[in-house]
Amino acid sequence: MTEREPSRSESASSAIARVGEASGLGWFAAMVSALPTALRAHSGGGSFRDGWLIGAAVAALFLVPLAWLVPHAARGFRGVVGKGSERRWVSGLVLWSSLAVLGVTLLATLLAKTTHHRGLGGATFGIVGAGALLCAAIAAGRIASVAEGQSTRVHGLVVLAAVFCAAVALTWPLVTFAGGGPLRATSADLLFAGAVSSLVVMGRVPVSLERMNRVVAPVLVAVTLIVGYARVEQAPETRAALHRAGGFSALVLGVFERWTDADGDGAGAHFGGADCDEGDPARHPKAAERAGDGIDSDCDGHDGDPTREPDASASASASAFASAFASASASPSASPSAPAFAAPSASASASAVLASEHAADPSSGIASARLDIVLVTLDTVRADRTSIYGYDKPTTPRLAAFAKGGVVFEHAYAVATDTQRALIPVVSGMPLAMTPRTADEWPTIDDRTETVAERMTKLGYATTAVTSFTWLRQDRGFGQGFGTLDESPFRDGHPERTATSARVVDAALTHYARLSQQKAPIFLWLHLFDAHARYLEHDGIRFGASDAQRYLGELNYIDRELGRLIDAVTASPRAARTAWLVHGTHGEAFGEHGSEGHGAQLFDEVLRVPLFVVAPTVRPARWDAGAVSTLDIAPTLLALAGGTHPDLPGVSLRPALDTPSTFRRAPVVAHAYRRVAVIDWPLKLLSFRTKAGKERLSLFDLATDPAETKDLSGSRAEDLRRLAEMVPRDTSGASE
Repeated sequence: MTEREPSRSESASSAIARVGEASGLGWFAAMVSALPTALRAHSGGGSFRDGWLIGAAVAALFLVPLAWLVPHAARGFRGVVGKGSERRWVSGLVLWSSLAVLGVTLLATLLAKTTHHRGLGGATFGIVGAGALLCAAIAAGRIASVAEGQSTRVHGLVVLAAVFCAAVALTWPLVTFAGGGPLRATSADLLFAGAVSSLVVMGRVPVSLERMNRVVAPVLVAVTLIVGYARVEQAPETRAALHRAGGFSALVLGVFERWTDADGDGAGAHFGGADCDEGDPARHPKAAERAGDGIDSDCDGHDGDPTREPDASASASASAFASAFASASASPSASPSAPAFAAPSASASASAVLASEHAADPSSGIASARLDIVLVTLDTVRADRTSIYGYDKPTTPRLAAFAKGGVVFEHAYAVATDTQRALIPVVSGMPLAMTPRTADEWPTIDDRTETVAERMTKLGYATTAVTSFTWLRQDRGFGQGFGTLDESPFRDGHPERTATSARVVDAALTHYARLSQQKAPIFLWLHLFDAHARYLEHDGIRFGASDAQRYLGELNYIDRELGRLIDAVTASPRAARTAWLVHGTHGEAFGEHGSEGHGAQLFDEVLRVPLFVVAPTVRPARWDAGAVSTLDIAPTLLALAGGTHPDLPGVSLRPALDTPSTFRRAPVVAHAYRRVAVIDWPLKLLSFRTKAGKERLSLFDLATDPAETKDLSGSRAEDLRRLAEMVPRDTSGASE
């Protein structure tokens, strides 16, 4: 008797059942596979929920079709290898893919850590990698055979579950961002999803739920896709956190964004892109804003009129910052760990108190009146990766040797960890919120700001600056007070694609030779950008191939180039009258505390920076009695030049150069988005304020726990209360 052909209604019902089952299994696998994305978003300052929804929406695009293809692939295998074997073959292929990726990833990680020889590493990877693929195939086949041979379905699933747990255990260091950057995060996501799908996609929806699943599962998939991609547009913090950390979701969203980039300017209008005009390639988020031309070039919502007042949030933050300094100001002789501080009266401003405490001392050992001053700004240089602060690799040997001739500040901290707020105080002497400027994301300094260079010019200095970042230019107000602002280092090559330090030093040597012919004292500022991502390789310098290792190479390259300037100035007739101040802007994270890059967190890897001063008659010392701030750079420069600084909130470090043993400074304050740090070394308080306004406090002892892993907030109540009182109350805005 011939087999009856299924009717059209039966075929449709069977197709609906298959779609429902694929939707249910794929949706469940996507929700589980999105966990690493959710953790990555939460660690980077975004929302766990939004990260989970976004990750699930991205994963569902791939895992739902995979769940639908698996049974079709099984039927294809059955046609080739015969009935009864499809399950073993399909499960074996899935397991082999997962185990193969695991083996190759672990092998690549091992080689990256143990060899710096490209040829040897490549050959080893090719030979041993082939063996790893073969071993993975054998292991997958044996496991699938065991699962196939079980008397019950439960036993087979137990075997698959054991493999899944082993894969998760081995890959968890990758999933939790143990360094390696976006590529490693993407590999971890794919490996985790492979382990999940090997268990979930091979299963079946229970018979009792099949009818309901046909309706509910496709709806769940549709809702997840709609809500997930909606949150991409509506949750900028989570989107930024995922972009910084990388991973498969960030990769897919980046591809989708570029697909919406109709005008080819590098920014799309959807899937996280913020291009406000896809018909004009001159308008995109990274475009230079021309204030007053009636066009919002950088898509921030306004034209950036430089004549308007700073926004209300900036004014509020300025008041909060001044209040914080007023409450934290103390006598230089006071102990930094004292439980109370001698705060000024309500009618006295913090800046007036600091000015009276740290005014220029005519009896000082430094002949400050006519010193030449060289200010070196090292963008994105973290202290603990420099030879100055004892790093075990020779990253900055020239600077370390040079710093031995001056005072090194062991615990120097940035004002903030994003570029704008970290650099502005070097130029204006005040935090960004207190500096008159436009309200752009990359603001223009207002003419009302009296910059440090303008103050130095009034003191009789011949002033020159050499900058290497596209924001630090004349039309953005950074040339105020400088006789020359040399922009050639970033004009001659993009600072994120080419090395600029050699061009900076070449330009500085030319300007120094010119300025040396004059009788006026010299103020020369150099800004070096190369330690900022992206990381390039340089001839004769190699610490490894990972981002963290190439970052070390950038530090060594900067050190090598600065050595040329140090040699030239030291050999000049003006050497005996030259003071140097060298500092970092902020640090860089490479997976510590679940974060990559800078700007979001306030842990020491992104907040602690190098800072040292070398000047005539200064005796070598390492000042470690407390913390200092990059906000102190401007007052220190003016004190070295013989000027005063009654209106600046920072503290002159000049007393630490004269008599380091008696100098004390009040605790320092630093900001990031909805985060504040108060450092009363060795204690450090971190305050995080949620969107709902709830404050979370963490307390660390940096002397015993420099990695900031042990929260002492539950056992040091008095210290927690004392430092919490120094946190500015208005920390909800992004102005700091």
